[in-house]
Amino acid sequence: MWILAATALVLVVTFCVLTTVPPPSGRTPSSFSAGTVSPRVDKGEQLAREGYAPTIAFSLQPWVPCEPRKVKIPHVRVLCFRADPQSTQGEARSIAHLAAHSGWKRIIVVLPTTQASRARLRIGRCYPGQILEVGFSPQGISEWLYQFSYEWASLAKALVLQPSC
Repeated sequence: MWILAATALVLVVTFCVLTTVPPPSGRTPSSFSAGTVSPRVDKGEQLAREGYAPTIAFSLQPWVPCEPRKVKIPHVRVLCFRADPQSTQGEARSIAHLAAHSGWKRIIVVLPTTQASRARLRIGRCYPGQILEVGFSPQGISEWLYQFSYEWASLAKALVLQPSC
């Protein structure tokens, strides 16, 4: 039993705590921010302001309006999309479609650090270009605990039940 617990701890530390999300370098065609959660929006806008991405694409829930005029950054194009299905898998498919349509060979994805491994897996199955990640940490211990459990279950689902794009 202790071997199982030790293995689980190593996997949690490896996939969720030690997952590094290096900063982007150079100009990249697009930055994707999933949802309207403030850290994602803030990071996406920061990347655009700093010249890393001339386009920001927001993945929105069906009830959230697309309001590109709220992003007041000169010479930055703002896109909104609604993934189908509303999941990381659906977002990966939508990202691949937008990138193919726009000719993007490299993208930046803004995501919680706890989601990095699963998002990299999902997007990498659908999108053949280079994926750069910019992460942010969940706020508070309860959010960390929730994200750990959610991401482990979701990663298992992606690996075992949904092995394709």
